[in-house]
Amino acid sequence: MKNTAGSKQYAVGTMQYVGGKFFLLTACCLLLTFLLAGQSAFAEEQTDRYRLVNLDGLGAVFGMARLEYQQNINGKSAWALRGVFWRSNTESWKWDAYGGGFSYRRYITHNAPEGGWFGGGIDVLYTNAKYIGKEDNSYFVFPHAEAGYTLSLKESRWLITPSLSLGNYIGNIEISNSNIPIMGAGMRLSVLLSYPF
Repeated sequence: MKNTAGSKQYAVGTMQYVGGKFFLLTACCLLLTFLLAGQSAFAEEQTDRYRLVNLDGLGAVFGMARLEYQQNINGKSAWALRGVFWRSNTESWKWDAYGGGFSYRRYITHNAPEGGWFGGGIDVLYTNAKYIGKEDNSYFVFPHAEAGYTLSLKESRWLITPSLSLGNYIGNIEISNSNIPIMGAGMRLSVLLSYPF
């Protein structure tokens, strides 16, 4: 006799997984379209460091790859749009997450994109968790405050930015009939290597 309940659970799980990917991709595409379409309305001044591509070198070493597109709004502020991939393995748990986020940054010591800045942002990550043969997929959200200082490397167009994000993780995973909340304070220490164009 066929296990129809198991087949239905597999089908529902597969549809949730595909639907989750589609939702995340659609949301990121809409946000990117909105921001790029409004680019000329935001810009008040053009400089040779008006747009940046940021790569988080420190995060990549510890399992969190982050790639950002940052653009000046004016001489004192900028926005950033990022993609994030995170992986963590322990003896019993395996976590994989990917998604994107948005930040606003206000420069307080120099004109953007150099000097000290503070701001805030939010990341939305689609997460897959595995625990002793059991598996579940879900979303979690990371609203956060952030601050950093961007330095220009001498005789080079490259910039480097040590930064710190403090926020709160919100979400849950259900494995082995246990609902595991993913909530609590979180910290992200980054060293962004940036190239302006």
